[in-house]
Amino acid sequence: MKTSILPILLLLSLAFQSCKDNPKLENIFDEEQPKNTLEGQRHFLENDGIQLFLPEEFERYSASKYEVLLDSLVSKKEFELERQRLRYIRNLEGNNYIYFASELGTTYFANTIPYAPIKKQDAQKLLGIIRQNQENASEVSGIEYTRITAKYNNLGKTQIFKAIFRVDIKKQNRSFYQQAYFISSNQKSLLLNITTPLDLDFDPYIEKTIF
Repeated sequence: MKTSILPILLLLSLAFQSCKDNPKLENIFDEEQPKNTLEGQRHFLENDGIQLFLPEEFERYSASKYEVLLDSLVSKKEFELERQRLRYIRNLEGNNYIYFASELGTTYFANTIPYAPIKKQDAQKLLGIIRQNQENASEVSGIEYTRITAKYNNLGKTQIFKAIFRVDIKKQNRSFYQQAYFISSNQKSLLLNITTPLDLDFDPYIEKTIF
């Protein structure tokens, strides 16, 4: 059963903390990807019948195990910010799955939500909400957010929205990237939130998701 996309968009926007240019969407996955064999492994989301395909370095974590890991890797302030972001994500209706790759320093959150096809105007609204929230956060945190890309594509039975932001922590002279994917396909919707120290290209792996 379809559900309204707007409450989902509002909650998703809270998972990001902006970009100061005008939010414009580009097409995603409209160029043929290389046919090379992609190394990785499948992970089954047992409560939702969805299969992810991730680089081999990723391991699944429980929420409690991930918080313990996070507490050992980052400062107290960063820990609280990330825990708050995780709380927002987990408040979405549906199931939550956490993966972490220690070699890559990368966290991969997967959330299933009630089926909600996303239109281009919905993606445009979401991008604007994210930008406003991030600008507000920047004023009080001293952290700067820059949009790297924002793309949308409607493939008929599948709709995909993708946004990538670089997060600059000025006091620490450190940066990382936040990537978000919203995918609706086969009467299912999936949110992916990826935090990584490098601007890694996850598109080839996302394309291998089985709904």
